Amino acid sequence: MKKKWLAVIPTIMLVATPLTMGVSTVEAATAPKVSAHKVISKAETRPTLRIGSRSSYVKALQQSLKDAKYVISVDGIFGMGTQNIVRDFQNDHNLFTDGIVGPATWAALDQNKIDRKQFTYAQADQVATNILGDHFLFASDQVLRQDVDGSLYYKLYAKNNGVTYKVFKKFIEPVT
Repeated sequence: MKKKWLAVIPTIMLVATPLTMGVSTVEAATAPKVSAHKVISKAETRPTLRIGSRSSYVKALQQSLKDAKYVISVDGIFGMGTQNIVRDFQNDHNLFTDGIVGPATWAALDQNKIDRKQFTYAQADQVATNILGDHFLFASDQVLRQDVDGSLYYKLYAKNNGVTYKVFKKFIEPVT
């Protein structure tokens, strides 16, 4: 009898847990789960890309870079232009700058897509306007970058005073 209860109790707990949290078992089972582990796992399943690569993966890479506001054509051919943009991306995200797209670069591209939704260029422009005033006119490439400590920022150039600023979520600092 005790052995039977040992099998029944965990089953009851498994079924009851979502209900106590206000979620049905069907919703709990079908709810999408996003985690850093999933981003890394996805990055590790894609091939390493370099000069000479031609594939749908190269096209996906180029589209991801374009979506991240890098100026690049989407043709599925990993040439010098793509390599240079990959190097720019790697440099902007504190990765080893070799122009080769491996798991670390794929993961950074995936994370950048998530980060751009959480901290948009419009928000950065508003932070700069709130701090410096609305009399400033800004120009930017709208590329979301990552500081050495992992903080996300956009570079904005204030045309009025000729100063380039790093604009973070809550503050700005001039680029020296």
